[in-house]
Amino acid sequence: MSTNITTSPSATAQSVSGTRRAVTVAGLAGALASAGFIAGLIVLHDRSGAEFARTPVKVIECLVAGLAFIVLAISLSGLAGATGLPSWVLSTVAVGCAFVAIQAWASGSVIANVAHRVPDAEFDRLGESTFLLQLLTIPMIVACLIGFVALGIIGWRRRSVPRGACVLFILAGVASLTGSFPPIGLFAGLALAWTARTTSVGSEAGMARS
Repeated sequence: MSTNITTSPSATAQSVSGTRRAVTVAGLAGALASAGFIAGLIVLHDRSGAEFARTPVKVIECLVAGLAFIVLAISLSGLAGATGLPSWVLSTVAVGCAFVAIQAWASGSVIANVAHRVPDAEFDRLGESTFLLQLLTIPMIVACLIGFVALGIIGWRRRSVPRGACVLFILAGVASLTGSFPPIGLFAGLALAWTARTTSVGSEAGMARS
């Protein structure tokens, strides 16, 4: 005896709508936190690396960005049907978002803690690039470069993503080459929020009926 479990069209549409809201809010939060981090680099340029790392506003911005990109990493698969984008692209972008979240959260917690506990000169020495430190950034660079550039190109060709958002996605992919989360967070957060916000209601309805 088999039991078939079906989901009503209205329930499916509500689920997609909830995903859109989550991606929109998280994308904007991640973009704003990343923009704040970048602005801090300019405004607080005269401070040492340790002083900047332990600045309360910077810590909060990193933690907010980390939380936002975790939400994005979890939620992105829900946009596959509504946007018509390939699942492999959204999965790759989700992996990139997860690594962005890891770096952002580590900056606001582990690195801030180290900045509080060691002298400024020692903090700068610990921050020197090594192979092990690169293991934190290389996966993020690869996933973001492939995922965001592919999303921008495919979204442009299929006209399933706003052209402006496609440009931002490609910029996010290129920005990943810096190995730093703020420029990725700024471009990707805005692009993801824009894409989720402008996903047509008709797309949701079509997904619900399928």
